[in-house]
Amino acid sequence: MARLAAAFAPSQQATPNMTVAVGAGALLAWGNVVPVAAQSTGVIVAPVANPRIDRVVIDAGNGVIATVTGTESATPTAPAIPSGFLPITQVLLAPGTTAITNALITDERISGNLQPAGSVRLLAQNAVPRSFVAVAATFTAATVANNAGNVQLSSTGAHGLTATPAVGANVYVAWSGGTGVSGFYKVLSIDSATAFTVQLSYVAGLGTPTVTPVATDVVIVNIPIPAGILSANGSLECQVFFDGTPSANGKTTSWYVGATKIDANAFTTGPQISHWWLIDRGAVNSQLYALNGGSLVGGLSVDFSQAQTLTLRAQAAAANERITLEGFLIRANY
Repeated sequence: MARLAAAFAPSQQATPNMTVAVGAGALLAWGNVVPVAAQSTGVIVAPVANPRIDRVVIDAGNGVIATVTGTESATPTAPAIPSGFLPITQVLLAPGTTAITNALITDERISGNLQPAGSVRLLAQNAVPRSFVAVAATFTAATVANNAGNVQLSSTGAHGLTATPAVGANVYVAWSGGTGVSGFYKVLSIDSATAFTVQLSYVAGLGTPTVTPVATDVVIVNIPIPAGILSANGSLECQVFFDGTPSANGKTTSWYVGATKIDANAFTTGPQISHWWLIDRGAVNSQLYALNGGSLVGGLSVDFSQAQTLTLRAQAAAANERITLEGFLIRANY
């Protein structure tokens, strides 16, 4: 217990001055215990007109400490802990402070200080297939009718679907002006060249439907990425398995983090198994990227200090092409 209690212990210097001493400790990095020597902060400058609370934090990846300067106020609050860092202590400073003593130091270490670096968090995984089928670009201005209690979608333009492979797959329907909820709906039957029925109970007032056509991205799944889950040297891994209708027609999958398109990958007749890797390079808003073990590409600037959403998308170049997300595994390597 003495070893745990003393790890990264904050204190005044032997002769108090405007720095804080931080004791030695250890981090767990990629399965190895990494010792970290005792350190001291740089000189902390006293506030001018009002009290201020500063924070001393430690980089969870390399064990280097840093000082986060707060804001002067009659009622000061501690500044936020930067992404990739863990708290060591708060320091309460008054105008004219000339030495930081233990009375000004509030220890806020947590047991997680010992092991976040190199930890892996499973963000999402799924092995339940989700298929969608692309309708022709001519299927526009769709209307709604009741077909045995389910919604029939019809248009003056052809949808281009046939029972195989469309029945049992999903189409994406966006609803506007009514109670309809945008999302995936399973195709139950092909009723004519210009109409098909989906698994959605018919009620009055659903609104106006728009079915996502060919050559348009369909978001298959959304995966939230909490703010600060990656350190400045962490990484995000995405392993996915897509399959599709065997044909010479192009099928393209892609992944985005927020509004940033990370990459796209095309396939035709065979299954597509991909491993995407997004690596923070010294900052939580600067990344390198690799696909399927290929060369690293730089220049990305996704800000992982903010909450993000990872989306897996797909599109088909021709109508009646079925694309299936067979499974995926998303991991955050701290």
